[in-house]
Amino acid sequence: MIAYVKGILAAIEESSVVVEQQGIGFRVYTPIQEELLRIGVGQEVQLHTYMNVREDAMILYGFLHTESLQLFKQLINVNGVGPKYALAILTAMSADQVILAIASEDKKALTKVPGIGAKTAGRIILDLKDKISFSGNAQPAGEDGEGVPAAGEPAQEAIAALIALGYAQAEAASAVSKVYQPDLTLEEIIKRSLKQLI
Repeated sequence: MIAYVKGILAAIEESSVVVEQQGIGFRVYTPIQEELLRIGVGQEVQLHTYMNVREDAMILYGFLHTESLQLFKQLINVNGVGPKYALAILTAMSADQVILAIASEDKKALTKVPGIGAKTAGRIILDLKDKISFSGNAQPAGEDGEGVPAAGEPAQEAIAALIALGYAQAEAASAVSKVYQPDLTLEEIIKRSLKQLI
């Protein structure tokens, strides 16, 4: 099994990249997002990979961060998802936005991904909501698309505070995501979130 591919980013295509290592070009299917585009062709890149072995092909899927790879593995284990749709989800949404959608049971956010209907979105939430937590490097998106800071910063601390007050993680995450703005203090985020929950 190939744990990761490290080399020169030789090409960026619609849903995959080519990573050249010692004269061999590895095609890796990966979310084509801003972070990858910032690295740019000709620069060194490392992708953490998952190899999907089928009767007719061996396909490499890769991710810049191990958290995204772990989420990909969890998604493909959901009945009806598979690698193709898991990649589509992680292309349309950041890993952090997927985590937020699952934690807050936001079926609507998941159905915005092409090919993901309400039934599949519901299955993803049902299967993964108890396996995924708001921790580590989770950076869910607020309503304005701004990234919520990593754990330990105001948004995550606000979620922890609401959970301590007795609210469920899903409720707390959903409320914070609705009110979060980068310039708000922790106290303001908690106050506005509480208004969402009353």
